[in-house]
Amino acid sequence: MATSAQLRKQILQGSWDAVLAALYGANPAVLQRQRGRYAAALEQFELYFGPGRQVQVYSAPGRAELGGNHTDHQHGEVLAASINLDAIAITAPVDEPVVRVVSDGYDMITVSLDDLAVKDELKGTTDSLIRGVLEGIQKHGGKIGGFRAYITSDVLIGAGLSSSAAFETIIGTII
Repeated sequence: MATSAQLRKQILQGSWDAVLAALYGANPAVLQRQRGRYAAALEQFELYFGPGRQVQVYSAPGRAELGGNHTDHQHGEVLAASINLDAIAITAPVDEPVVRVVSDGYDMITVSLDDLAVKDELKGTTDSLIRGVLEGIQKHGGKIGGFRAYITSDVLIGAGLSSSAAFETIIGTII
């Protein structure tokens, strides 16, 4: 694992171009944009959580529903396809049982792993999405642990591309 500064340097020097090309295509302009996007996310992580941490990077795509739009909420079936817009997370594990997430443009959310109970006052919030993913993983026998994360997303909010699903997926992927 590299520190945020080491990883940012590697990305800007093109060492991650093969990975970025696999995710976004090999167009030079697209690669340049993604290098900048990842480097900026690493900088933001450092601003919120401090420099020098060893970090990991995750990506979760948005999706377009080709058939059965939103029937998954009623236990139906959906035919979906991932799109080339995604959420990315810069993360670092911590020993304390607390998750702290900053999503670009929003305030930091802090969730204690000792209290994942449903809270009526949080329904419909990003906090409840994080709690729900963590509680679901734990309920199904998965091990959860504390982490810090900075998340930024290209998935358009309110455009039917499942921005909240991409957010939930990236939280689950981090765990």
